[in-house]
Amino acid sequence: MTLKEAYKILGASKTDDDNEIKAKYKRLLFLYHPDSAPGKERNPEDDEKIRQVIEAYRKIRESEGETFIEKYEFSWDAFENSKAFSERNIYVQFRIYDEALPLSKMARGRFIWDPDMEEFSLFSKSVLESCKEVMTEYQVMPDPERVKNIFHLMMQEYVLPADAARKIGNKLRDDGEREVFQFTGFISDEASNSRAAAVNTDTPLNIYLREDRAVAEEMVSGRILGNVSFDEDALYYVILPLLEDPEIEVSAAITGIDKIRRGKTRIHVAIALAIPRGLTDKPVVNGELIKGLLK
Repeated sequence: MTLKEAYKILGASKTDDDNEIKAKYKRLLFLYHPDSAPGKERNPEDDEKIRQVIEAYRKIRESEGETFIEKYEFSWDAFENSKAFSERNIYVQFRIYDEALPLSKMARGRFIWDPDMEEFSLFSKSVLESCKEVMTEYQVMPDPERVKNIFHLMMQEYVLPADAARKIGNKLRDDGEREVFQFTGFISDEASNSRAAAVNTDTPLNIYLREDRAVAEEMVSGRILGNVSFDEDALYYVILPLLEDPEIEVSAAITGIDKIRRGKTRIHVAIALAIPRGLTDKPVVNGELIKGLLK
């Protein structure tokens, strides 16, 4: 097998980083593993495809000067928060061309969300299921407010914010001691029309956490522009905890101002997080808070 063939088998390219290549490798292993479609007749060719995928990954890693020795064993190798309140299911949705196949349940445990391996929508689905399972076990009514509060507490137990930020952020630079990642958000509310009239692109902002929301404040004037929202739900569980971390340097600026329907205005912002290279997340444990909501 040539190196070119190896990249083709994994659907990868030389511009992919190590995490992207590993993710593609793992997804192919899951696709051809018998547990990916329980009850479906096993295709004899799948074992050969697994062998080719492993060989392709070995070829790429060794071309980078790294030794690769792995026996294929099907397992979900994400980090586990052993003190998380509940286990959850891991779901993967495979696709054949553009057709989405039924969800496959790949594992169950107290696994931390890995953005390289698990779609956020499927991750949040699994946590919501666990939330409802716990409420059934404790025989409490699943009223919307209680479900919401327990769900958010459980989500926090399965996310390592700094690790996730390194995987889903747009990396701007690396100065050796810190890596800087950029994320985008926006301010859009009833009051933003008048505020937008007096702000300019590139205006520097302070971003800080207040009542579980990211608040944008003009750095020079101290004027509050409003709460920052994100297009991707995952960012609420990644960025908000990092805003409170004293080891992380936060900077932000306005990148654009758009008028949207009914005369409302949207102020676009870019948030840069400088994360120390040696910073490691400490898993959150919300067991006592969750128990309090289950009484």
